[in-house]
Amino acid sequence: MDAGSVQLIVIGNAFHRLRRDRVAQRALSWFEPGGYLALCWSTSPWVGPLDWQQAFGSLLRKWQEALGATSRIPPGAEQQRQADPDRDVLSRAGFDPADRHQFAVEHRWTIDELAGHVRSTSFLPPSVLADRVPEFDVDLMTELSPYAIDGHLTETVSFAYDLAHKPAAAAG
Repeated sequence: MDAGSVQLIVIGNAFHRLRRDRVAQRALSWFEPGGYLALCWSTSPWVGPLDWQQAFGSLLRKWQEALGATSRIPPGAEQQRQADPDRDVLSRAGFDPADRHQFAVEHRWTIDELAGHVRSTSFLPPSVLADRVPEFDVDLMTELSPYAIDGHLTETVSFAYDLAHKPAAAAG
């Protein structure tokens, strides 16, 4: 990637899994002056107070344990982020401080969408489910169908994004 050729980089629910200092430094070098880095976050549908969310979370934990995939976040990542917040990592790399924006949206899921969502995350990706994808899908359908109303499960999803930008006068 050429230095100064990028206007926007978006990292969704993953910055904590990356080498934050290195990613921030590289991103800054790729940006044209005024370019933005957006760290996007959202709640997960398997974490929440609703009965179907509790059932979903239990089912995922069962599958993670059965497949030996319980450690999806690097050890110590959360403590590291508390000791060295993302805002500080970005500031050290040369970004102007990040602004946080938050909002909530009601979302209606089908069970098939939830299955696809799980596979798009590090929680239970296709590489972990492997040849057990059909079995997982049946288990998910069996577990969540009793909670579905008109084929949907509804939740309020909380979203947040942190914006940081490369100062106009910053070099390289």
